Amino acid sequence: MALPTRVEIVPGGGVVDRLQGLVAPPATITVTCLPHHGPEETVGLAVELSGLGYRAVPHLAARTLTSRRQLMHFTTRLADAGVRDIFVIAGDDKDPEGPYGWSMPVMEEIADVGGFNTGFAAYPEGHPSISEPELTQLLLKKQQLGSWAVTQMCFSGDVLNRYVARLRSDGVTVPVWAGVPGRVRRTRLIALAGRIGVGPSLKFAKRSGSLLRSVLAPSSYDPAPLVRSIERSNAFAGVHVYSFNDFSGIPRA
Repeated sequence: MALPTRVEIVPGGGVVDRLQGLVAPPATITVTCLPHHGPEETVGLAVELSGLGYRAVPHLAARTLTSRRQLMHFTTRLADAGVRDIFVIAGDDKDPEGPYGWSMPVMEEIADVGGFNTGFAAYPEGHPSISEPELTQLLLKKQQLGSWAVTQMCFSGDVLNRYVARLRSDGVTVPVWAGVPGRVRRTRLIALAGRIGVGPSLKFAKRSGSLLRSVLAPSSYDPAPLVRSIERSNAFAGVHVYSFNDFSGIPRA
């Protein structure tokens, strides 16, 4: 049986019109929060998608939030629109725009509001500035507030499967969604890698020689084998597709 699928989109570029032509409601659509868009655009798009019948999951980047008042305004708008899931990350900004330097305080604020399931990020290939033991402790703390986790984009089923097994042995029990790429052109992936946090996955692909050619060549890359590997493991709640707004590349097992 195919796992549930979530599709991640980037605001802008007439994305809603193109999405509607290829992905029908009530599909689950997650909306990124990139520094040059900001949380207002993310929340607004999530509200729009919810009104169109999609299950919208906005990303809130802690460092982009200017105040607690702004965060409460967003949670009210989302609740009124019927949005029930929020994915909370620290964000790519070096300096916070307001009081939140990382994701935990935002998760705590949302938990106090109530009514939302919050998700958080997991890192199968590590984090450039946080050690593995520290990451484990952070995940153990976050699962006390959050309901699910999504892995950073990864090109290897073996890496993902080993990672979720390690999480379970470390005591992380929340459902984990496997972050996988849709079809994307090499130049676009390289351009976006740093901004969307897939640098380690890209480096993994580069180290893998022929894997780089197969993964990043739009004429030959088929994500279905990766998805099948994830499904065979019976370890994941579903597949989180990094679509790069190319909906023809959504993987199917």
